[in-house]
Parts: sequence; C-alpha cells; structure tokens
Amino acid sequence: MNKPNDKDILPQGVLLCQQSIDVRWGDMDALGHVNNTVYFRFFEQVRIAWFESAGFGSLGLEENGMVIVDAHAEFLRPIVYPARIEARMGGHSPGRSSFVSTYTLSVDGELYTRGHSKVVWIDPEAGRSVPLPTVVRDALGESDV
Repeated sequence: MNKPNDKDILPQGVLLCQQSIDVRWGDMDALGHVNNTVYFRFFEQVRIAWFESAGFGSLGLEENGMVIVDAHAEFLRPIVYPARIEARMGGHSPGRSSFVSTYTLSVDGELYTRGHSKVVWIDPEAGRSVPLPTVVRDALGESDV
C-alpha cells in the first residue's frame, strides 16, 4: 500500500487543531479494535483542544458555547492498541451561528477515519443559537468546500 501524502490525511477546510492521542487498552471492544463510539471521543478531544486554544474557557463555564447537532464517521480501517493517533480538526462553511467541523484520524501517516459534524454556537440559558464569535469566524474565513 502506498503511503498517503500529507494532503490525504488533512481534514476538509481550514486546519484548526491537531493533537496526538494514545489509544488505551480499554478503548478496544470484543472484536479487538477501537470501539466505534470511541472515535467520536477522539473527535471530541481535538474539538475541545481547539475550543480552548481559541481562547475560550472551559465549555459550560462560558456565557456561550457550542453544541453538536449531527455527527458522522467513515471508518476506513480499524485502529488497534497500541497506537498513537494524530487527530486533526478542520472547519468550513461558516453560517450565521454554525460551521461544519471535519476530522481525520491517522496512525503513522495513514488515514484510518474521516468524520464531520455541524457545530452550532448557542446561548445555553436562552436555549437559542447565537452568531459565531469573531475569533471563530476569523479562523474559518470564507472557507467553503
């Protein structure tokens, strides 16, 4: 199998965050590979790292925050223990209060998983969407896929 180039393992849109994550023994299921629900935890981990690196405080303690209104994953190859995953988050298509976040999970430069979700910025007290913060809109620019 040919090794992909960096372009193949980057998420769609603007690269927002990248993080190394070690697979834990307990992440595996009875079939001997990482359980499919854990992939969404990997997406979450890099998304929270991005949120905090963008200058926001802990999610839930801010006046406004983000929620995920849908989430998808394409499992290309099973990840097994031991492994160190490179989790990457991208973003594109900013709207008034939302954008599309994209994810890739790779091991040793090979793509294992792609994913995406729709992130909506909300005011938790009001239970309504609010405009994307300027820092988010600036990071995404006019990106569209």
